[in-house]
Parts: sequence; structure tokens; C-alpha cells
Amino acid sequence: MRKILLAVAALAIAVASAAAGWFGVKAWKSSQSAEPAPGASSSATPTSGETVALTFRASEVEDSVAGLFTAPACGETWTPESGAANGVEPKLDASLRQVAGVDTVTVVPGYTTDTAGIGFLASEGEIIVTRDDVVVTPEWGADFVPEYYVATSGETTLTQNNVEFTGSTLCDVAAELNAIWDGFDWATATDAEIAEKQEETAAFNEAHATLPPGDYKVYQWSPIILGEPAALARVLASEGVTGVATLQYTIGYSPLADDPRVTEYCTDQLDAEGALISRTCDVPEDVLAEVLTRDVPVEYIADVPPAVAFSVAAEFTVE
Repeated sequence: MRKILLAVAALAIAVASAAAGWFGVKAWKSSQSAEPAPGASSSATPTSGETVALTFRASEVEDSVAGLFTAPACGETWTPESGAANGVEPKLDASLRQVAGVDTVTVVPGYTTDTAGIGFLASEGEIIVTRDDVVVTPEWGADFVPEYYVATSGETTLTQNNVEFTGSTLCDVAAELNAIWDGFDWATATDAEIAEKQEETAAFNEAHATLPPGDYKVYQWSPIILGEPAALARVLASEGVTGVATLQYTIGYSPLADDPRVTEYCTDQLDAEGALISRTCDVPEDVLAEVLTRDVPVEYIADVPPAVAFSVAAEFTVE
């Protein structure tokens, strides 16, 4: 049974100031040259006044990283080298504990940098799990969903998207679980047939409540995107607009909720008193691109291609 790692949700991320993101890009540029980086200052601001009109299209951002990295297949032996990309390094923690008698690993993804600070787009938390260096990553089937982060030197910026997995979710046993539900027709199934499948699933989960013995390593990886998309995302973040990759569906809960260009694509559910219960939106990409167009200071833009970064592994052993 496939599980979706990344849910459609607005990203809650605190950005200390707009200037910090700009300074991060400038510091990153300096770190790539022979010239020393300027001294850090949270009050640094662009001075040229030159801007360029940019917009955000999630499909174009996703296309820009297509083919950069293909995650290793289940059962493949895999031992990557860790390393930053575009000045940013993924950093994660993984802890093993028992929850209701089940071995449960909680992964806390984040990002850090050696520079004064960098604003960038990256994933919420793509992970790869190995046991004795053989891939056993859960089959979540996640896609790259870019979010805007600001990493600072010596600190870890958490993605707020913790991941949990158990023995029953690992890919080397996924076929057994899939077999339980393979071909099952929910539309015609009786209550007794559904209950039987649920009992089989419960028995499967119980059989895999304990992680198999071995040395486990959990890696975090992500494309790191600077350039125009990150520069625009930084401007939008200064307006309180976050979760740019999923705004097509979540814009109704953003500061852009009342923009007349998008309200026609949203449906409100109200209670008996007329108070808003929920808002469902599906905004066409062309319309959203118009809404998200901004004049972006050229100093925000680092003209470098996306690159993939890998974390140092978080390790634990199951005896």
C-alpha cells in the first residue's frame, strides 16, 4: 500500500527578515569567488534598485531538477557521500522508540549552511533508508515539492515535516502487504470481507512490529535551488505567502485568499451562521502565475543551476 509522504499543506516557516535572505545569496556568491564574504548584517538591503518581473510555476521548478538524481531501488546496495550543494547541506536526526509496542523511527529533517545565511528552495524531507547498506526505504511514492527555507551558519532550519516509519512500511516487505489488498474491490466488498482484510493487515503489522536486526542508516537528500524561483519565493515569504508549490490548492488560506483573480476557482463551505468552515481551491497554473508575478530585486538572484545535496547519515543499530 503506497503512502504519500508529502501532504498538501501550507508551510509554516518563520523568516526573520527579508534582508537575511538577500544577504544569504550575496554571501553565497562571495563564497564561490576569491573575494572574502562581506560581514554579516541583518540590516543589509539591496542598493541598486534594479528589479526584474518574475513569477512562480511549480511545474517549471520541478522540471528544472528532473534527472538530477534517481533514488536507489529497493534491495540495491547504496553508500553515498554526504555533501552540500549550492552552499546548503541537509541535516537530519533519526530516533528509534517503541510506540504501543511497535518499533517506530522518527526522522526530523532540516538544513544548515557554513555561510552567513542562504535563502533557497528544497524538499520538505526526502529520505533514503538502508539496513546493512541495502536500501529498504518505505515506498511512499513522494514527489519533489519545493519549499522556501533560510539556513544560517551553525543552526539547523527544520522543515516541519517529520517522517515516521516502522518495520511494516519498509520496501522489502511491501509486496506482502500489497498482496493482501491486491484486486480488492471496495465498491462491491461486504462488511465481512473488509473486516477480513483488515484482520490480515493487523496480523501483518504485528508480525513486523519489530525492526529486523541490522545497522540502519537514514539519509536526507534534496535538490537545492537558488536562482529566480528562490528569489521570488523570498519576496512572497516577506508578504506572508508560503507553501508556494501547493498554492494552487491552498491559496484560500493564504494572504492571497481574497484576490478576485482566484476567488472564482474557490468554493467555500459555511456553517449555519455563515461562518467559513473550509475553502476548496483549484486555481489554473496560468492564473496562479499571474497572481504570483512580482518585481524582484536583482540582488536576490544567484545565477547558479540546481544541484543535489546529501546529508551525513543518521545511524542506529537493531540487535
